[in-house]
Amino acid sequence: MTYRELFDDLIGETPVSTVDVDRVIGGQRRARRLRIGAGTTAVAAVVAAVLVGTTSLIGKPHAQPAKPVPAVTTIPGSDQDLDRIEAAVIAALTRAMPRLAWAVKDGPVIDTPAWASDVMGQAGSLGYRGNGSFRVDGVDLVASLQITPDGAKSWQAEESRACSKAAAECGEQTGPDGEKIRYHRSVWEQEVPPQLRDRMPSRTESAGVTALRRDGTFLNLSLRTVTAEDNLPIAVGQLIPVVLDRAVALAPKPSPTPAASSTVTTVAGTAADAARLDAALTSALRRQAPDFTWTTRWGGEDSPTPVGFEPKGRLNVDGPVLDAAAFRVGNRAGQVTLRLVREGERAWSAAPPCPTAALAARHCTVTENPGGERVRARRLLTRFGLRPDSTRPAASNNYLIESLRPDGTLVRLYVTQDKPALSMDQTIEVAREATLVLAPRPPAGTATAGFYGLPSWDYDSVAQGAAVAALDAVSPDGMIYLLPFQEGSGGPNGATLLSYNFMVQRGGLAGDGEIIVERRAALVLSCATLGALPPAMHQGHAHGGECTESTRPDGNRVVTIVSRPAGSVVYGVFVQRPDRGTVEVVIDNRPNTGAASDMPTDGDFERRWPKGVRGGAIPPLTLEQVTALAAHPDLINLLP
Repeated sequence: MTYRELFDDLIGETPVSTVDVDRVIGGQRRARRLRIGAGTTAVAAVVAAVLVGTTSLIGKPHAQPAKPVPAVTTIPGSDQDLDRIEAAVIAALTRAMPRLAWAVKDGPVIDTPAWASDVMGQAGSLGYRGNGSFRVDGVDLVASLQITPDGAKSWQAEESRACSKAAAECGEQTGPDGEKIRYHRSVWEQEVPPQLRDRMPSRTESAGVTALRRDGTFLNLSLRTVTAEDNLPIAVGQLIPVVLDRAVALAPKPSPTPAASSTVTTVAGTAADAARLDAALTSALRRQAPDFTWTTRWGGEDSPTPVGFEPKGRLNVDGPVLDAAAFRVGNRAGQVTLRLVREGERAWSAAPPCPTAALAARHCTVTENPGGERVRARRLLTRFGLRPDSTRPAASNNYLIESLRPDGTLVRLYVTQDKPALSMDQTIEVAREATLVLAPRPPAGTATAGFYGLPSWDYDSVAQGAAVAALDAVSPDGMIYLLPFQEGSGGPNGATLLSYNFMVQRGGLAGDGEIIVERRAALVLSCATLGALPPAMHQGHAHGGECTESTRPDGNRVVTIVSRPAGSVVYGVFVQRPDRGTVEVVIDNRPNTGAASDMPTDGDFERRWPKGVRGGAIPPLTLEQVTALAAHPDLINLLP
C-alpha cells in the first residue's frame, strides 16, 4: 500500500495529541545546518511541558463510530512501519484540526505534509517519534509525538509531576477504553539573549496530552506557537482524540526467536564471559600471527591480556565490546575493536552498503560462505586533506570485517594500523573464528550490565570514505578537501543525518561547500517545498533562485537551484529517493569570504586550506558536476 493510499484509508476517524520537546540551539555551528524537514526547527527549549496534579475535566472523548482498524502487519522499525504510523498521525491531526495547512514559520502553504518520522528506543522495544510544522488560522505551530511500547515507568514519572505554574489549564481524565490521560495548556515567558532573538520567542503558548493505553503504550503529544505574538488557535481538548486514535499505534512485537543451542558454559554479561571472549580473540589472532602480543597502549608495554577503553562494555549481555585494544606484531603496532551483536541482522542492515562506484567500491566485498555465513570486508580510505600533500584519497591499512552468522548474530572486527601488522585475509579469518560467539542470556531478573546496543553508528570512517570517493570521482583534478562536520549519532536503524564540509580549487576557481545525507527527509522535495523553507533555518544555504526539478529514470527526484546572493554564485542540488532518502550538495565561488554557503572557518579547515585562495566568477564545479555528486550512487544510497 502506498503512502497516499494509507493516508486516504485513514481519513475519517479521531485525532491525536502531541508533547513537544523543543531543543535549545545546539550551538551556533549547528544552527546553520539544513534539516530538510519541518518540525525539527530546534529553535529553543522554551517549553518543558509539565503536566498535571489537579483535575479539571474537559469532557470525556466521544466514542464515535470508527472504521475498523486493519490488523498491523508491518515490522517494528521498518520503513513500511514508519510510513503507516506517519500516515495515521497526519490523518488524525487533520481530523483534529480541520483548518490545518502545512507550512513552516513565515513560509507559504505547501501541499506536502511537513512531518518527519523516526524510530526510537532499542532492539526489542522500538518506539516512534515524529515532529512537524503547520499553520492553523494563520498561526504557525510546531508539534511532536512520541510513542513508546513499555510506558508504565513513563506514566509513573508523569503522574508524579504537579501542574506547572505556567499552566492555564491542567487536568486528567479517563478515555473510552480505559486510557489514562493527562493534558495541559501553558503560557511561557522568558528573557531571550540578544543573539537568539531572531530564532527564539520570548513568549510561547503550548498544549500537550499524554496517554497510557491499556496495552502499556505511552503517547506524548505536544504543540506550541513559534512567535511571541501568537495565541494557540486550538483547544487542548482537540488533541485528545489524536492519542486515542487506534490507528496511531506501534506494530506488535514479533514473537521471540528461540535461543539457539550453545556449548558456551559462561553467562553473557559476566566477568567470566568477558575473559572467555578475550581468550578466544587472543588465540584467533595468534593463529594468524604467531608473534602477536597485546600492549598497554599504542607502542606501550607488552600485556598478557587486551587493554581497551570502556571496560564495562565487555560485560554487556547483547552487545559486548572490546574497544580499541592496542597490539603489536613484531615491531608493527595497531589497535583492534571487537563487538558481538545479538540482533545481528538489524545491525548488518543499518550499516552503509558496499559502494558500487568509484574508488571505495574497489575495497569492499560481500561473500556468502557455505552454511549461510555472510562476510562484509572493507578496506577503508585515507582521510585526505589531513596532510598538505594528501589531496587525493587512497586505500589505508585499516580494515572493517563483519561476519553475520547463520544464527543471526554479528561479529564485527575493526583493525587500525599505520603499517600492515595484519593483512586483510588474516583479519577476515579472525572475524570468522568459531569460538567468537555470544553466551546465552542470563536468567530473568539477573543483575547484569546495561544494554550497550547495536553498533548503531560505528561507520563514520566507512561513510566518509564513500563521500571522499564520490568527490574524487566528480572532481578528478585540482585540489580537494573533505572533512566531516556532523557524523552519525545513530539510532535503532543507524544514522539519520551526516554532513561533510568540502573545498575545491581547480582551474583558477575555488569554493567551499557542504554535502548533507539524510536517511528520511520530512518533505517530498520540489521547487515549491524548498521555497517554503524560511531563510532563518538555512543560513548556510541559499534556497532561493533559479529552480528546476525533474525525475530521473531510477525514480529519484532532482531539484537544482542557482542563486547569486551578495555577488556570489551558489549551486545547490537535492537528489531524493522515492523513500525520501536525500542528498544535498551546495557549493559557492567564494571560499570563506562571507558568502551564503561559507562553511565553518574554525578547526581543521582553517589550518588545512591554503591561505589567500580566492574564487573566480563561478564555482569550481559545474552545475552538472554538483548534480553528479548529489546523485552519486555511493552517496544517495549511503544511509539505507
